[in-house]
Amino acid sequence: MQTGDDLRDLQFVAAIAATGALTGAAQRLGVSHATAFRRLEAFEARLGVKLFERSAGRYVPTLAGEELAQAGAEIERQATESLLKVAGQDLRPTGHVRVTTTDSFANGLIAPMAQSCRSLHPGILLQVVVSNDFYDLSKRDADIAVRPTKSPPEHLIGKKIGNLAMAVYGAARYLQRRPGKDLAAHEWIAVDDSMPHTVSLRWLARFKPLDEVAYRTNSFIGLAHACSAGAGLAVLPCFIGDRQPALRRVTGPIEECTNDVWVLMHPDLRNSARIKAVFHALDQELSRAAPLLAGRQPRFVRR
Repeated sequence: MQTGDDLRDLQFVAAIAATGALTGAAQRLGVSHATAFRRLEAFEARLGVKLFERSAGRYVPTLAGEELAQAGAEIERQATESLLKVAGQDLRPTGHVRVTTTDSFANGLIAPMAQSCRSLHPGILLQVVVSNDFYDLSKRDADIAVRPTKSPPEHLIGKKIGNLAMAVYGAARYLQRRPGKDLAAHEWIAVDDSMPHTVSLRWLARFKPLDEVAYRTNSFIGLAHACSAGAGLAVLPCFIGDRQPALRRVTGPIEECTNDVWVLMHPDLRNSARIKAVFHALDQELSRAAPLLAGRQPRFVRR
């Protein structure tokens, strides 16, 4: 048996055990489902033992599978820990930096930072990963996260930039067609159930059943475009709604929908020159935008 292949197979077994599915393990390792299936079969044949049983559509490890999955997880943990320590030792701001954030921040606020950071540090190669999921910085899925959250993970370090305000918006032409202060009587559009953490959904559901909302999406940018087209009222982050010429505020910032904005990184990367450079650039850019984020610079307010 080849030691290198065995180590990779142990990590593969750990990924199947962690996700309960070949598909999840394949996604983690960047291979196809068919490749994952052949790889598991070959490893079991080489060892002469069965590592997983199928139960209710999930891959459940046998005793042998559990033992190898634990070994694979430990290998991955040690490798990740070593990579984090080494990555935090570079002295020059050069190399790749991966920032994860939502589409709202990526399109509205982080893009200008990328240009200024590139001018100051031409050796840095910046990658922005747009996702509503909170990437695991401990596994180097990303180096820095920019997130709206009231409770950042305790194992990360970072800085709270300020508040993120949200308000109700409607297109000017929609409001002319459908005047009235009774919010429940209006047509509504909203984010979808893939964003259950969004406090705006809980606020809206108090007076408008979500199954009566005819248009939903997993993007606040997409929601703002639909709202601008006159599809109905929407709860939007003020830094998005206030910059849409077609939109008007229907309410002031909604207190219970207010969130915090954080820039976060893993503590092992605090001494990395390239991480510090990008972190500082994000801090400066977002701090300049703090009044806009907090809803204190309304472009239009409907009285």
